Amino acid sequence: NGMEFLRLGEMDGGLTDRLEAVRKAWESGGFKVLTFADIHKMVWEKLICNCTYSGPCAITGLTIGQIQASPQGWAISAACATEAYLVARARGIALDFNDPVRYVQEFGQKIPGARPSMLLDHMAGRRAEVDNINGAIPREGAKVGVAAPVNSVVVSLLKAREAGFGNKS
Repeated sequence: NGMEFLRLGEMDGGLTDRLEAVRKAWESGGFKVLTFADIHKMVWEKLICNCTYSGPCAITGLTIGQIQASPQGWAISAACATEAYLVARARGIALDFNDPVRYVQEFGQKIPGARPSMLLDHMAGRRAEVDNINGAIPREGAKVGVAAPVNSVVVSLLKAREAGFGNKS
């Protein structure tokens, strides 16, 4: 759903010869590849989109387009995006946008029928990557003094739901 490019970067930053060789290898396999001098920017831009849709869709059972069309669902998703954006900015991440709600809305409009992986996990009765998506926002926010109450509630609701899933993972 919506994979336009393979995105690559070095953890220490920069566009290195090694990164270029990896890019060429993936392109030779038929993939479209983008390389990033600042991998942390790319990771946070993806994380902002993921926390916007993953948790709220898993809680509600709605697709990305349905969550956007629901005033209540969209209010939660937009708040998750805004909190993630504020945490990223406080961490000094140089994002390419200043309006997180517009950014995630435009992203979501490209894949309205998509079901995020956390929703698919919950549909199958499996625990999801809650701690690494919505859970990352309050955890990283605490390090820089930025509260993330909506993402915290989303995490609590997801974990409460997962408590009934048994031992599947």
